[in-house]
This record gives sequence, C-alpha cells and structure tokens, in this order.
Amino acid sequence: MSEPTTQEPDDEVIQPASPVKADPVMQPGSAERVPLVVAGASGGVGTSAVARLLDGRDAGVWRTDNLGPLIMPDVLVAGVSVQSMTRARRALTMLSLLGGRPLLIVVGDGRGRAPADSRALLTLLGPLVQDVVHLPYTRAWRNCTSPYGLTPPSGRAFRRAVTRAREACALPPLALPTIRRR
Repeated sequence: MSEPTTQEPDDEVIQPASPVKADPVMQPGSAERVPLVVAGASGGVGTSAVARLLDGRDAGVWRTDNLGPLIMPDVLVAGVSVQSMTRARRALTMLSLLGGRPLLIVVGDGRGRAPADSRALLTLLGPLVQDVVHLPYTRAWRNCTSPYGLTPPSGRAFRRAVTRAREACALPPLALPTIRRR
C-alpha cells in the first residue's frame, strides 16, 4: 500500500537546494559580469549619467544588506559632499576587504571648491581606489530626472575628466560635443 500524499497532480515539486558552496562575492572576470559595473556610494550622485558616459551598467547604490551575491563595481560614484564621501569611505573599506579597488569618480555638485572635510576624506581614500577622477559640476544634471536624454556637456574640463575615466577603464574615447568659438 502506498503512503498518502498531500500533493495534487498538477502541483510543482520543488527540489531542495543542492549542497554546493557558493561564493558570496562576484569576482572580476566571472562569467556573470558585464564588462563595466558602475555603482553609487549614495543616491542622487550621478551614477546613471556616469554609467552612460562609460558605456557601463548602472548597478544603483552599492549596498551590503541585499540578499544574494555582492556585485563588485568597477567604478564607484560619489558626490563631493561630506555625507557622500563618508558613504564612499564605508563602501570602499568594505570593497577593499573583499579584494576590490574600483575607480572612484567624484561628481561636483556646485561651483567652487569641495568642502575641506570632503577633501580630507578623499585623501584617506586614495589607497583604496584604482584612481580618482573629478567630474566638474554640470548644471543640466542638477535638474535632470533621466540621464538618458542628456547631451554630455562640451566644457574642456568635463571632456578631460571623461577621457581620463574612460582611459582608466580601458575604454575607447567618447565622441563629446566640442565648443565652437565665434
């Protein structure tokens, strides 16, 4: 005599998970990765716009409290504020413990120099990153809700910063608009 079952004929049977040890961190060069992953140290720092400039994938804010494997970003984007630089320090400290040294892109949020505390934090972050690139303040980014409709600025400092970031990521130069003087 067979044992009674509570399973209906159309029910899907879910097999138990196999006892395979999974690596909780996606390492650079693994098959699941896209060529370039861009993550933000905090929200609203320009991660999507930077990902677009670097032909990368926007991974959103880099967090350690999400379920599943941690994504190792190739580029970490931070704002110039003390709050954003503090979050970048936390993320970069964790990434360095996991063996990552991303490119750090610091996006200006206004004209003028960065606060002294931010500059001090940036000095401390130097050993934790591959390189630091400063993207100058871009007024069009301040009011933008979607970076995919933006035309990259044509300023000389912006062109230099994007070129330097693309070179650090081993990407070909990006055709940016040029300034026409009359």
